[in-house]
Amino acid sequence: MDITISLNCPACGGTINASEGENVVICDYCDSALFIEGDSGVYTIAFKNKITKDSVVLESKRWWSEGFKARDLKRSGKVVECYPIYLPFWNIDLKVAGWICGYEEHIHTDSKGNMRKERIPKEIMIMKEYVFTEIACDPGDLGIRNLRNLSGETSFEDFEMIPTFESTTSRDDALQHAKDDAFSRARDSTRLTEITFERLHVLPRRIFLAYYPIWVVRYEYRDRMYVCTIDGVTGKIISGRAPGDPIFQSLAVTAGASIGGLIAAAGILISQADPGIALAAIGAGVAILYVFYRFFRRGSEIIVGDFSERSHSPGEILKEISEVTRKFQRVYR
Repeated sequence: MDITISLNCPACGGTINASEGENVVICDYCDSALFIEGDSGVYTIAFKNKITKDSVVLESKRWWSEGFKARDLKRSGKVVECYPIYLPFWNIDLKVAGWICGYEEHIHTDSKGNMRKERIPKEIMIMKEYVFTEIACDPGDLGIRNLRNLSGETSFEDFEMIPTFESTTSRDDALQHAKDDAFSRARDSTRLTEITFERLHVLPRRIFLAYYPIWVVRYEYRDRMYVCTIDGVTGKIISGRAPGDPIFQSLAVTAGASIGGLIAAAGILISQADPGIALAAIGAGVAILYVFYRFFRRGSEIIVGDFSERSHSPGEILKEISEVTRKFQRVYR
């Protein structure tokens, strides 16, 4: 990626163009030899804003009509503010190398229901590359912590036109966070049940500060204010809060109780020869009821993005359901 930065000569005020990595230049107007000093060797780039205000408003209203948001949001919602800003993000490329040893556990059940645990020793070589991003300032109530898109045209020409947040976190802190994240992802990649030994090395390959254009849309619905953010490069929604619909919440409770109850009742009716079937059916019924209860409890506000109180991913919900089911089975086993 070739990057050219425009500066002004301190002697004559003429424009100087310096390419990435170049620290000595000659002014084309007064022949002054100039030395360019950067901020501790951290490259800085800026992505060019490609989105207009009209398209941002259209994308926001399209998002309002998605999912389980209030059904009249698109009709009653009113955009109060819509403006672009530049947010800084640390972007770090790392390579992890080393070894991890441990065990995989498999549980086998025979035809009589007897369970047997098998432990298989594993020795896994790690050689992986990771990309870590982290916001370099306090984004306030915008619900943005990481940068998901890393491609697009780079340019500093919008810096004079668009408000820019300055970086307030250090390069060393970001690098330590990136190393911790790389260690964690390397361990998770092994899928070992138990890790008994590891020797890993993290090698940072590239660190730079990226300024990224974000559109902030603040809107009003039934005398309450909400916010959503749009990617200034891709034009897609990044984060946002939107009102839920009480009817969807009521339907969720009714459907959860009905479906969960029917599954539990059916399991009990057909389980005369095997009590395990009844237990499994009741557990499944409780799990289904819990899924709908979660929607009921959090459905008053639909949240997307990295807010402190955010929507959970399907994987996180399944993990939580699995834990609830296991607790239930332990109680009634």
